Amino acid sequence: MAHDPSLPDMAFLQSLVDSHPEPFALVDAEFNIVVANQRYSMTYSGKDKKAVIGDKCHQISHKTDTTCDINGEECPLKRVFETRMPYQVVHRHFDHGNQADYVAVHASPIVNAEGNVVLIGESIASISHGNDLCFDPDKMVGGCCPSFMRVLDNLVTVAGTDAPVLILGETGSGKEMAAQLIHRKSRRFNKEFVAIDCTQFTEESFTSELFGHLRGAFTGAVENKMGLFELADGGTLFLDEIGELSLNIQAKLLRALETGSFRRLGETRTRQAHVRLVCATNRDLKAMVAEGSFRADLFFRINCMQVELPPLRHRKADLPELIDYFVARSSHRAGMSADFRNALLNYTYPGNMRELRNILDRAIALSKGEQLDAKHLPDDVLHAELASPVHPVHDVKDFFQYPESESAPPSSGAAELMDVLAKHQGNRRLAAEELGITERSLYRKLKQLQASALKN
Repeated sequence: MAHDPSLPDMAFLQSLVDSHPEPFALVDAEFNIVVANQRYSMTYSGKDKKAVIGDKCHQISHKTDTTCDINGEECPLKRVFETRMPYQVVHRHFDHGNQADYVAVHASPIVNAEGNVVLIGESIASISHGNDLCFDPDKMVGGCCPSFMRVLDNLVTVAGTDAPVLILGETGSGKEMAAQLIHRKSRRFNKEFVAIDCTQFTEESFTSELFGHLRGAFTGAVENKMGLFELADGGTLFLDEIGELSLNIQAKLLRALETGSFRRLGETRTRQAHVRLVCATNRDLKAMVAEGSFRADLFFRINCMQVELPPLRHRKADLPELIDYFVARSSHRAGMSADFRNALLNYTYPGNMRELRNILDRAIALSKGEQLDAKHLPDDVLHAELASPVHPVHDVKDFFQYPESESAPPSSGAAELMDVLAKHQGNRRLAAEELGITERSLYRKLKQLQASALKN
């Protein structure tokens, strides 16, 4: 590839990218890699850093000849060249061994002496290697369906703030693991992550567990105990199923969250702790506020940044990969029948990821080393009328299912865009989901239509 005379010499560019500890590359407007550091090249090609120069960035990191926006992801390169502003997005990359890795891609504009953007600097940070993505005990797995990618993008975004986070999701969808990811990617990663299951305590035991107690404060208190609120000082406090707390407990919790002050049971001294709060629930807290079973002031206190985890039935495109992953990590090597796989693909999974894992573990145990077959599955998986009902956090119309096709979404004309927006009363999130594109892509399409209308 010929050197662009408007750019510094290659030796200078190489020294710049070599200074980055993470995978880093400079890419031009035609998606050509101009220069990359050794970490980038070894991660995605397994070769020396000079070997990737001149290759397309999507060929190296996505292992595809088409650009990432065509494959359903937002292209940071196009975004930076359009806006001249830095941009971050979550992508699914494939390393040189073709292993999937979810990464945060931070793209920055590189300008020449005339002030024109001539390159982007692409810095890549893994968010799934090193056990960071733990919706599953080993790692968070999933395909590239838009709902899953949007969740990852949201989790990484909120992790960079210190604001309270409310995670919504059905039973088994991985709310605690999402909270752990937020903690690991936050500035508090080197402090404690303290999880509390709000369903397990009475009012007295919850207060003692959260704030601690002195010896003799109640029957059975034989020694002083530090509470979990204090233990989480400087770190993250995760309250799982916060919708199960009584109104009295909610009042005590609210005071501690607003002031950072608390007292151990039996103590007159006031203590201080500064925690980052992450809460989770499988209930509709807004509806609970309306009916008086959840405090409005607590709801507004915890509902600063909201992330909703998609139920597994909204991630049908991911199911084949998830099934293969869970089977592969077991000792089972006899394969599975078409009937077995089809039954799993057609099931609604009211228990979500946890249920899928349990179904597969049960089938593998029953198969005794033979091929996995439909006879190894529970009756409710084989017969839809026996399946347990699903319990969505919101009505299905408020969480539109993404298209299951893995092909690129069709381009949408002005009439179709406006019809879909009208159908969802102007809600861009729901409109984008029905169209099978990201909200950002929908926004760009609307801006293009607006610009076109002004020209005419």
